[in-house]
Amino acid sequence: MVGALVAGGVGALIARAAGFAAVRHELARADAAWFPVCVVAALVGLAGYAGVFREGFRWRDGPDPGAGLAAAVMLVSIGATRVVVAGGAGALAVTFWCFRRAAFSTQEALVRVLGLNTLFYVTFGLGAWVSALIVAFGLGGGASLALTLPWLAVVPFCFLAASVVTDPARRGRLTCVEGSFPRQALAYAIAGAGWVRDVLPTALGARALGHSALYWGGNVVCLWAALHSIGASLPLPALVLAFATGHVATVLPLPLGGVGGVDAALTYTLTAFGVALAPALVAVAVFRLFSFWLPTIPAVVALLLLPRIGRRLVVASA
Repeated sequence: MVGALVAGGVGALIARAAGFAAVRHELARADAAWFPVCVVAALVGLAGYAGVFREGFRWRDGPDPGAGLAAAVMLVSIGATRVVVAGGAGALAVTFWCFRRAAFSTQEALVRVLGLNTLFYVTFGLGAWVSALIVAFGLGGGASLALTLPWLAVVPFCFLAASVVTDPARRGRLTCVEGSFPRQALAYAIAGAGWVRDVLPTALGARALGHSALYWGGNVVCLWAALHSIGASLPLPALVLAFATGHVATVLPLPLGGVGGVDAALTYTLTAFGVALAPALVAVAVFRLFSFWLPTIPAVVALLLLPRIGRRLVVASA
């Protein structure tokens, strides 16, 4: 409820800037025939999300929770982002709890949870970087250097830094979880990145990357259909870059899964690619309806059923 009020308040402020009459006009002419595409794309993305969780459990002869239980863990993670003020930390906490119920040690559970979170952003970063490169050369929509240059610089830096700190010659020393809390947090973060480095060359890693790409691809297709519902469109590289730039707001420590912040960031990013403010606002509202709010009810229900899910994980691990 609070999240809906926040999102509504942010939307009202943007609608005021765009002109309420213009926003009403865009709402009236929105083509609902595109909404089923949004639904299917969102569901495909969630299936990919669950697939990554399942592969995370199965690594190195871990228990296979099956598709249904992996989907339940995925929904619990989403539910935590909806009801916990620090949504990202809440999702990590309940996912860690699920891995502990599956008989992983405290250290192994924490490393896998952080590794899964890192793995998601491997495909995200690669897609954003390739799109920024194409857009920078003017081949997939126009955008200012302010939108493309950060991606072109930051993503390679992050990959290079991860490669350096997870090198086997350094990893043992850098992942020693002794000392102050910041030192331990850094050690676990490096261990999570090292887990990704170990997983990627394997068949399981390839499947996990594929599921991750499916998750991001589903979200991009959902945004694509939402834009078409109001008669707008963007070239694919510009669409991916706009989505990625708007999604960065979810990485920030915003309450309630970034409600409001993501809506505003994505709306104004679309305007940077030439979409007028009023249609951009309506397109983002449609996109968020299906990609964010659609899974909210089952996610919150899953969170309420967390003890039952934990018992099922105990059985799966046995």
